[in-house]
Amino acid sequence: NASLPASTWDVASFHASRLNEFNTGTDVINGTCDGRPFVIGMGYDTSCSDLHIEMKFSSAIFKFREEWAVTVRGNTVYGHISGPAHRLDVSFSSIGDAAQRSLPHGIVGQSFSNNAPRVGKLDSYPKAGRFATSAMAEGAIDGEAAMYQVTQPFDIDFVFSRFRAAVLTAPVGGILPGKASSTEQNLPVLLN
Repeated sequence: NASLPASTWDVASFHASRLNEFNTGTDVINGTCDGRPFVIGMGYDTSCSDLHIEMKFSSAIFKFREEWAVTVRGNTVYGHISGPAHRLDVSFSSIGDAAQRSLPHGIVGQSFSNNAPRVGKLDSYPKAGRFATSAMAEGAIDGEAAMYQVTQPFDIDFVFSRFRAAVLTAPVGGILPGKASSTEQNLPVLLN
């Protein structure tokens, strides 16, 4: 979570549907910066308040206060049969000691609290048929999934919210900078 004054909202959206057959586009990202609308595409960038957005070929980096970076990569849906022809791959990273000073929380933010994998309750998937998950990350997240629900889009208030919390002036031990990841390398191997 990042702290902004309550009256400041800079909003940006990366639209996979606006990528062309070459995985590029001229109007892929749009939003509002300091209350002004903007549209950018390949090779352009924009800055406002504490946010800087740079669109490269088919990816964009959204940097907040030079402390947090969200990289969004547009990519083709391989073996496409129907539905969207492009997907978005998203990665988060802290820059410097931002994670140690911000004490990030929330479903994604907890990934920055330490480098040890957080493994919780696992579902047992059937070989065929429909399946509804029951695990909901319990054990891998603090509390339970319902505690992270917000009442409306763009809401920042939930049980563990640190959105309006002060940033520390000195890092806290035990929280390591790095990238949030849910790659298969961090998951336990299940044998039947």
